[in-house]
Amino acid sequence: MAYSLFVSGFPSGFGSAFFQFALERLASFGSFAWKEVKLIWDVEDELKKLRRTMSRVQDLVDHVECYPLRMMGGSKAWKIWFADIKKLSYDADSIVDYISWYISTSGSIPQAEVRNMILSSGEFQLSHEINELQNKLEDLAREMEGLLMIEKIKGSPNLMSPHIHNILSTSSLVDENTVVGRATAKEMCLDMLKSQQGGDINLSVMSLVGMAGIGKTTLARLVYDDKSVNKVFDKKMWVSVSMKFDMIGITKSILEALTGNSCALADLNSVQVLLRRVIQGLKFLLVLDDYWNEKHTDWNLLSLPLKLGSQGSKVIVTTRSAKVSAAVQSFQTYNLRYLSNDECWAVMKQRLFFQVEGQENLEFIGREIANNCKGLPLAAEMLGSLLSNSECSENEWRCILKGNLWDLPLDKNDLFSALMLSYLHLPSQLQKCFAYCSLFPQNHEFEVEELVLLWMAEGFIQPIEGWRLEDLGRRCFNDLYSRSFFQQDTNSSNQIIYRMHDFVHDLAQIVSTDVCLQVTNMRSDCCPLFGDTCHLSMLCDCVESIHLRASQKNKRLRTFLMINKRRAREGLLNNELFAYLQFLRVLDLSRIGLVELTDSFGHLKYLRYLNLSENRISMLPKSVCDLLALQTLKLKNCRQIRELPDETKNLSNLRHLDLDIKGQLTKMPPHFGRLTNLQSLSAFIVGNKEENGISQMSDMNLLRGSLCIKNIQLVNVGDATQAKLRNKEFLDKLELQWVPLTSGVQQNALQEAQNRQGFVLSNLRPHENLKELVIDKYCGIICPIWFCEPNRKLTSIHLQGLKYCESLPPLGQLLSLKSFYISDMPLLESMDDDFYGTRDSVKFPSLVLFEVRRMTRLISWVYTATFVSMPLLNSFTIHDCPNLISIPANLMSHGNSNINDCANLLIPAQP
Repeated sequence: MAYSLFVSGFPSGFGSAFFQFALERLASFGSFAWKEVKLIWDVEDELKKLRRTMSRVQDLVDHVECYPLRMMGGSKAWKIWFADIKKLSYDADSIVDYISWYISTSGSIPQAEVRNMILSSGEFQLSHEINELQNKLEDLAREMEGLLMIEKIKGSPNLMSPHIHNILSTSSLVDENTVVGRATAKEMCLDMLKSQQGGDINLSVMSLVGMAGIGKTTLARLVYDDKSVNKVFDKKMWVSVSMKFDMIGITKSILEALTGNSCALADLNSVQVLLRRVIQGLKFLLVLDDYWNEKHTDWNLLSLPLKLGSQGSKVIVTTRSAKVSAAVQSFQTYNLRYLSNDECWAVMKQRLFFQVEGQENLEFIGREIANNCKGLPLAAEMLGSLLSNSECSENEWRCILKGNLWDLPLDKNDLFSALMLSYLHLPSQLQKCFAYCSLFPQNHEFEVEELVLLWMAEGFIQPIEGWRLEDLGRRCFNDLYSRSFFQQDTNSSNQIIYRMHDFVHDLAQIVSTDVCLQVTNMRSDCCPLFGDTCHLSMLCDCVESIHLRASQKNKRLRTFLMINKRRAREGLLNNELFAYLQFLRVLDLSRIGLVELTDSFGHLKYLRYLNLSENRISMLPKSVCDLLALQTLKLKNCRQIRELPDETKNLSNLRHLDLDIKGQLTKMPPHFGRLTNLQSLSAFIVGNKEENGISQMSDMNLLRGSLCIKNIQLVNVGDATQAKLRNKEFLDKLELQWVPLTSGVQQNALQEAQNRQGFVLSNLRPHENLKELVIDKYCGIICPIWFCEPNRKLTSIHLQGLKYCESLPPLGQLLSLKSFYISDMPLLESMDDDFYGTRDSVKFPSLVLFEVRRMTRLISWVYTATFVSMPLLNSFTIHDCPNLISIPANLMSHGNSNINDCANLLIPAQP
């Protein structure tokens, strides 16, 4: 088996961030929690003592992490110490989770009974565990204090590494002849700089944004040093800001750059007053290089004296964060692109002291090395310098090609240092979220919602009153994206996806060493050895059988992800697997060919995320319903599941249930409506009893996203009202599905069913916030009036298989409707002015896409009113309407039209 991980001397990061998080969880215990701790376990004093010790250790961790010199080049003693901190942080979290689980799930059970239940189980002797952890932490604290004393005796400087300091200081000087691939960017920035955009204000800001090493400072130098700039501005100033925001220091640097004299003033007011006097009336260009501060208030204070400059003064800010660009109120933001492989090779060749032209093999290897730069000019410079210091031999260049950029020593690895600064600048919560992404392979397409659910399950998202955990998680992702840790892209379906740059992914693996482990090329008979790993992913490309089993207990393993590119033929779970892994929070067994599940899921009482998607299982074991902490259950494309366990109603913490809409599930389990915490539910399958009928949805008002309700033909009028769809204000998409009436139904029964379903659909009135509506195989005659209420925010309507409808509702008066799709309505013969609506205004004012398919009896489509119709229509399709003879003439003048299998249609001349 092959392991894909980095071994690094970097000893802090993910583990210490998690230690801080465990401490914050313990510190967040309220009075109720402490009361329960006292009554059930009688360990209140021990737990509070543990909290004090953890605070002491955290102070020591913070002290050490302030100095990159210790972190990046520390002794073995520091590294061992941090490794132990990582382990104990998970032990501390286990204690907190154990207490929280019992408090949250004991419900109305008297404390005495809970206490007896815990004592009789003997599964977790809390007092012993706390004391053991307390002793270990105290030993670590003493070791840390001893190490600090040794440093003090040796006279080790408590300063930032000189190498890091050099990275933070920059100059405006540049040799333009050595810059590759930025000519177009330079001209665009010069145009922005010289434009009057930004209004009549005296000061406007332009931001250059991109990840570490992409060349923001170099581009700023090119613009700053251009001769044409000297003709536009009276004065130019260049100031390096760096990570630590020093208001007085930055203001003094601006003043000194402006006057050429040093400033001895020590208080902010004096410096700003002097700067205001000197700068007043000057049209200036100021570059603030490497700006990190995201606070609007700090920028407002810093920029106060700058606003006294002459109209047209400009500030260029270089930053790694889009949030900084917003904080400094940029009128223009320029996002730097990556260099091509050829451009990276050109940068590398500039560093060589010999010519490679004519040496085909050497140039071929060099170009392969350039591909490893991944578009970063800083990486190209580093590798070029490395090649220049090597012997000009193919063997040595091949060694560099196969080597690891991160193996370079710190004083030669500017890229590592630059990326590490970005990581160190993250809050501890974001550090955990970022490092966790190392579990996924390079070039992985991240789905934001899925990643957030994983972070939630791990407990990385700290709750804030009034906020959904999902929204807080999305905010964390947006923070990482704005700081260039993720890149936005589109896939083959033109959907927005997110990826990590390869070097950023490498950084995630480095900072999560010994905590996160990614195993690649796993054999089908793999028996993973977990060791002290806390988060484990297994990358598999296996189509045969997969047999998962554990050989040892691991109380620290929180995550077990199976990432399978192809669906395996058969998957087997050892019966003892989960008994070894009782502290899992996340379990993903999707696509591994499972046919049958072991009943030992009940061991995983802390599990919050379970993904069994794309397996051939036909039922879930009842023990799954014992997972009272479960937040997410994914059963997507498990099409052979016919029913869920009756005890599903016990999963009171379940927030997301992803079912297969096209599967064989025939009904919801009884009393499913008790799951009122559900935030997303892909499908609700109506049963024929009250306990599994649509009225069970009455109190599920937190549902959002997309919901498909199947078997509407089983719904009666009263139950439709009881479903209270009008109260589900967060739903974006609603799909209502009927099973068609069987042929041969008597006329009276048919009319009764049609009338009943008309009332049912009328009473299934959704909230006005709904964006998308799909009606499938509706067996009523008319569409209800709520379809066309003027306050509706519908952007998409899809009507298909409406077998008995003879007319369409007046959808033309919906102001927000952008796409409309109708198909398989065999009784619809005409579309006329009634379809466009009676309101005296533009018809279908927002419609962009219109499709009509398989309307076998549709004959005419006319519009005679004088109001403009469909002014924004861009895509228009008519397919398989053999009897259609006319359509409005203005349809042919809009965008892309696609008409086929309409033999009798006379195409009107365009107006």
